[in-house]
Amino acid sequence: MTRVEEFNAKWERLRGLFEERKLGGILLARRSNFAWLTSGGQNHVLAASEWGAGALVVTPEKAYVVANNIESARLLEEETAGLPIEPIAYPWESESEAKPRLIAKVLGKAKLGADGPGGDEDLSSAIMRLRHPLLPPEMERYRALGKEAEPILSQVCRDLRPGMTEYQLAARLAGDYLEKGMDAAVRLVAFDERIEKYRHPIPTEKKLEARAMVVLCARRAGLIVNLTRLVQFKVIDADLRRRHDAVCRVDAVLNLASRPGVTLGSIFRRGMEQYAAEGFPEEWRHHHQGGTTGYEGRDVKGTPTCEEVLAAPTAVAWNPSIRGTKSEDTFLVTEEGIENLTESKDWPQVKAVTPLGILHRCDILER
Repeated sequence: MTRVEEFNAKWERLRGLFEERKLGGILLARRSNFAWLTSGGQNHVLAASEWGAGALVVTPEKAYVVANNIESARLLEEETAGLPIEPIAYPWESESEAKPRLIAKVLGKAKLGADGPGGDEDLSSAIMRLRHPLLPPEMERYRALGKEAEPILSQVCRDLRPGMTEYQLAARLAGDYLEKGMDAAVRLVAFDERIEKYRHPIPTEKKLEARAMVVLCARRAGLIVNLTRLVQFKVIDADLRRRHDAVCRVDAVLNLASRPGVTLGSIFRRGMEQYAAEGFPEEWRHHHQGGTTGYEGRDVKGTPTCEEVLAAPTAVAWNPSIRGTKSEDTFLVTEEGIENLTESKDWPQVKAVTPLGILHRCDILER
């Protein structure tokens, strides 16, 4: 499937929204949706924002890049080259007036849907669901991303030394991933007692003594892989061994239960049952457990009552945690089964034996 064929296949998915919602056009301004439709195009300037400096407007007949004169040329020449997309450019100094006027000129009196602000109807959830199932080229890009992203994290963890600060580790992640054309979009780092205290530990000046937890979301061409690794510079005691083996079995159950056609709620409840079987029935309440992923860190987070149905192929990133430990990788869910996109080839593994089967999960690396 060529890039143009991929674009047309996704455009065809959007056509259902035109008909269902009686729309004349759809505005795609989120980085995730811009990347999805353009097979990896980047429309941002501010790296921390999920909203682009340029957007796409898609009608049943045509597609346009809508951007000011600062961004227009780059978006056309570097991000959408070869695709059947036309420019709508306007002077940067009159954006607030010119942008809506030019979009209205294209649409006439027809209604505009959008993936956020700027339209007559918010289509955020509907467009997110159109990103599933993944197309064959997306699966190829996803596999390549996971294969390249995991060894970088593994090596960074192996290079850890007591005395390093969490800031230094986070900086190393940012640089190493950027060097390979990836964005370390989420870099959570906790050393020692901070692992026990916080489930979302942003980096600090804390120095490493004996334990480290590193949580990463790596993005390239719009797609995101999510993974967590733990390192220990002392012998793992019996209590931590019990907790980590338990969280690995919960993680295994969540992934093994991820099959096409089942709801995230049903998967989540299997995880709750495993938490209880391990003797930690309330731990799931202290942090979200993950869910579907792709062009966002999580498209839909699982809950006990979530009715979102898994398509195939799609990706999931479950991230169960028990105080002081966690287990997380990104898996592709297919009709044939699950595939670990971020599988580690040289990291110690826990053989997680569960009622749903056996799955190897990453252990704590002892140094």
